[in-house]
Amino acid sequence: MSNIVAVKLLLPIAFFGYAIFANIVLLRSDVDGPSVDGFLKGAFTAEVDTLYRANLPHREPAVGLVGAARYVLLNEGRDGVVAGEKGWLFTREEFRSVVREGALAQDALAWIADVDAQLRQVGSALVVVPVPAKLDVLRNHANADEQARESAIGYDWFLSALASEGIAHVDSRPALAATPDAFFRTDTHWTDAGAAAVAEAVAVSNLIALGETAFADEAQAPVQFIGDLVSFVTSDGLASAVGLPAETVVPYVAQPEEALDADLDLFGNSGPTPLVLVGTSYSANPNWSFVEALKLALAHDVINYAREGQGPVAPMDLFLDQMDPAAPPPVVIWEFPVRYLSDPELLDAMTEAEAVGDA
Repeated sequence: MSNIVAVKLLLPIAFFGYAIFANIVLLRSDVDGPSVDGFLKGAFTAEVDTLYRANLPHREPAVGLVGAARYVLLNEGRDGVVAGEKGWLFTREEFRSVVREGALAQDALAWIADVDAQLRQVGSALVVVPVPAKLDVLRNHANADEQARESAIGYDWFLSALASEGIAHVDSRPALAATPDAFFRTDTHWTDAGAAAVAEAVAVSNLIALGETAFADEAQAPVQFIGDLVSFVTSDGLASAVGLPAETVVPYVAQPEEALDADLDLFGNSGPTPLVLVGTSYSANPNWSFVEALKLALAHDVINYAREGQGPVAPMDLFLDQMDPAAPPPVVIWEFPVRYLSDPELLDAMTEAEAVGDA
């Protein structure tokens, strides 16, 4: 008997053997099974499906193994991720097209214009920093030229729309495109190098007056982490075995090299009023060091109001709600990933923000 024939025979035997074992373990457990009521009401199949999904022995290892096999054999992951070449992963969100004439994009633009107007009324300037899709910047690793071009068109439209509304903005794509390893292979976010490049682009845009505070960067301990897109492929334990190793970043903090001369402080403050950064996890996560990079590039202190997992709208709404109109920051920098312009939930966030503002 050849090895190939042996494998063909052993695989179904192993499968059915495990199925019998798993069902015996499940029946002996204390979990609730399908109900008679569910059978009578047509919910029996759904209850069985829920039972097996939630309680099947070795479910997590099995899911990880199946995902690893699918990735190795087919270069595919579950819904939520698109696998590129040589271990590059991209969020499925970036493959949605920005419908430029649609209500979502137009409403988002109107909401941004309203934020700009609110800040102007209190003497504060808004500078929007659109973040292009990783798919757009690293299209050579994505094997999805058409989607990458569509993503680039959406980004260009956003810049043009901001300009037509007279909203100050920084084109961050050239800086990211010119930076090696601007994004992590297995994570949605930019690296510390990508964040620093964008901060420098903000500084040379001449939209924000540079300060006079010299900052020095202090490296922190290296951080290793599993990219946020790996969970759509396999388990953390199997990631490295299928070519998706842990990412490494060295975050840093920016400290003033010396205090400002107190004799020059005419208003009795410790220094100039800090700028404000509002945004998403690109700004909120200290591992990427974006706020620290802005301090270094702008020679100005920056207070971070960014929040993780809330998109670009909710953090801005929170900042506006907390801002003291009598003491506004001179500049508000708004980091805004363009992929959110195709997110249906963005409209809900804007509606909620407007409802709170009208209350």
